[in-house]
Amino acid sequence: MLKGKIIGGDFELESIPSGLSEQDVFQTYGVSGTWTTSGRAALAVILQHLINHGVDHVHLPAYLCGSILLPIKELGLTYSFYRVDHELAAHPESIEGSAVILIHYFGWLNKSTARIREEAVHGSFHLIEDTTHAFLSDWQISSAKSNLVFMTPRKFGPVPLGGWCSVDTAVGVPSQETEAMVWRSIASRLVRGLFLDKRFVSSDVDMETFYLQALRAVESFLDHHPTDIGLPQIAFDIIVGLNWDDIAKRRRANWRCLHDLLDGQVNAILKTLPEDVVPLGYVINLQGRDRLRARLASHRIFCPVHWTLPNEVDPQMFPEAALLSNTCMTIPIDQRYDTDDMVRIAEVIKSEL
Repeated sequence: MLKGKIIGGDFELESIPSGLSEQDVFQTYGVSGTWTTSGRAALAVILQHLINHGVDHVHLPAYLCGSILLPIKELGLTYSFYRVDHELAAHPESIEGSAVILIHYFGWLNKSTARIREEAVHGSFHLIEDTTHAFLSDWQISSAKSNLVFMTPRKFGPVPLGGWCSVDTAVGVPSQETEAMVWRSIASRLVRGLFLDKRFVSSDVDMETFYLQALRAVESFLDHHPTDIGLPQIAFDIIVGLNWDDIAKRRRANWRCLHDLLDGQVNAILKTLPEDVVPLGYVINLQGRDRLRARLASHRIFCPVHWTLPNEVDPQMFPEAALLSNTCMTIPIDQRYDTDDMVRIAEVIKSEL
């Protein structure tokens, strides 16, 4: 029998939260904008807005999630990549009339943020900030018209669908397929919650297979419909019904706890936790990443990789991005876990190094 609860994986639901709509201000810092089905769709809204203003090219960091490319391709824009160094700092070129995407990795604002924001104000390009990983951090922007923001809260909680961007646009009624997918996502997360309640007994394979297949189907739908933007009301109700303040506090506490427990045993990419940062996870890099990741999985600790580089990025042209992709691993420290879980993770890591 497997021992120890499952750590990592998609967020489960025990019930459907709702009723705290005033938190919308907390999540978006009072910036006006539009809620969409996903982060991909939120980016699509921004890109369509820029296309209407003559933009036809997007400049992207070489270290990125391949899903960002989906709306760019769907809208027929050309694109190019720029260097990201080993400290995750962005080094874009100033391409006149283009859109430059700046990613805030793992919850920390990019080290190049102040410089690039200033260049966007006085330069000839449009800045788009991806604050998905910094959803709960202080990512507030100036009122400069060239600064645009998109994100999804789905990385930080059991959110079935949802994205947001700082462009006001009319949103139609969600399609029937989108409505079906939001309920499929909710059902799968509720089933996962039931599955995890049985964590100290033999696993129910059929139950696990159901929720995994359902969640994959939802992601496939979002991948194939990157410009569909209508968000079902139930998804928004869940977003604003979650206690994001408590989620932020728990993540910060778990990050600090794990950082102290590991105490230099691993190479953390981000070694300090500023007061305005809420981390996505505890990110380490090591040459034997895949071996350690497999060993952790054997202990039912599942660590995602951010990210496998998309085929469009040439690793020879961007060796630093390739190295990050091949050596980084994100250890779960989210709100589902406590100090005992961090102790268990640290003990397993130390025993497997």
